[in-house]
Amino acid sequence: MSTEAALAPSPASMPAPASGFFRGLVPSAAVPTLLLAPLVIGAISVLIPSLWPIGLGLDAALLLVAVVDAARLARVGLTATRKAPRTWSVGRAETIRVHLEQRGRRRLTLQLHQALFPGCVADALPLAGSLGRVAELEFRAIATQRGKFTLGMHHVRVRSPWGLWWRQVDLPGDDPVHVFPDIKALVEYDLLARTGRQSLLVRPVRKPGNLAEFERLRPFAHGDEYRLVDWKATARAREPIVRQLRHATDQNVVFLLDLGRPMTASWNGRSAVDAALDALVLTGHVALRHHDKVGLIAFDSRIRAFLPPIAGPRARQSLLRATAGLQPTLDEPDYREAFAALRARVRSRSLVVLLSSVVDDTSADLLARLFRTVSRHLVLWVNLRDPGIESYADAPASDDPEVAWRRGAAAEVLEWRRRVLERARDHGVHVIDALPGEVTPQLLARYLEIKGRQEL
Repeated sequence: MSTEAALAPSPASMPAPASGFFRGLVPSAAVPTLLLAPLVIGAISVLIPSLWPIGLGLDAALLLVAVVDAARLARVGLTATRKAPRTWSVGRAETIRVHLEQRGRRRLTLQLHQALFPGCVADALPLAGSLGRVAELEFRAIATQRGKFTLGMHHVRVRSPWGLWWRQVDLPGDDPVHVFPDIKALVEYDLLARTGRQSLLVRPVRKPGNLAEFERLRPFAHGDEYRLVDWKATARAREPIVRQLRHATDQNVVFLLDLGRPMTASWNGRSAVDAALDALVLTGHVALRHHDKVGLIAFDSRIRAFLPPIAGPRARQSLLRATAGLQPTLDEPDYREAFAALRARVRSRSLVVLLSSVVDDTSADLLARLFRTVSRHLVLWVNLRDPGIESYADAPASDDPEVAWRRGAAAEVLEWRRRVLERARDHGVHVIDALPGEVTPQLLARYLEIKGRQEL
């Protein structure tokens, strides 16, 4: 499956229903205005009875005009075809185009609405436009939830030639959409990697190639380190030759993703799991580019998904499919079950990346014991910080007792978290303590740092 969302047409069209003369008819704003004249005449005719025939005649004329105007809409036949990406990235705007066509040739004024799936937001709807023989309307939509969904019906309102009526036509649509984590970041990374600028996505780390494996000899280029010059090869070639190094390959990176209750916390409409998945998918993609194997254990009170460490061209698709439908639950995370699955199913030494948010002593003490049971692995614990607690702790001083209480409680939580993470570091666990928006660059930088130092 390609990570680039290709616009693939998916026809969903049929003629507009014609049964029932008044089916789908909605009066326009012009109708109440036109009704004012007969109402005024009717009110005056109470005092002047001779105006009754004029009022009745005007009523009959308006009725005739309305019927004729509505009848001209009854012959409208529409078809609709939607062109939408099959693959979406959560939080990224996607372009959707709707192609409309009518049987007649009269130019029509219309409004278009779309039946979107849950978690899909499109501010531009309904769209207004005009239709000759054909028309194409375009809007952008953003998915805020991952999973498999369907874009539904086309709801089209066509205005009558004289502007007295709208006829609503509901055309069926059935376009499948698969919303993944932010896979467009993978495409951006690949584009930067082709030009050697992938470091723009992460903070500066040790230059790749230090303390790594020999790959090949090549001519010296500006910026190469002089210590990498191969003097024997230089003497033979009579030009500077350097040794090109690479990271060790064929190593395991296994992600342990917590889907339990603490990870249901959300900020700006996105849960902690969404932030963790963005970091997981991009770091896994980079690991696969370094020819490492990538695996996954997702859990709450039970194991929800397992992907053994794999490499190769299909590994990225497997990782995306395994993570696309994962959602946080209100179950308490069972860390014992997750670490037991790690010990039983992953035998080779691996970089184990735990993505979680620990909020109580019970979970912290349990993790401290479980880290010792996987000493064969190199463990990296990514703890997601709560921006709400940070904002309370950083709030300016105030005489308000409630503000002072919140600041004190937040400071106590931050101090507790510092002690928990420091204890994990004392046991040899690598720790990242980051806000949701900082998780991806920090995890990616730490992975590259570990690879550069050959710690795995």
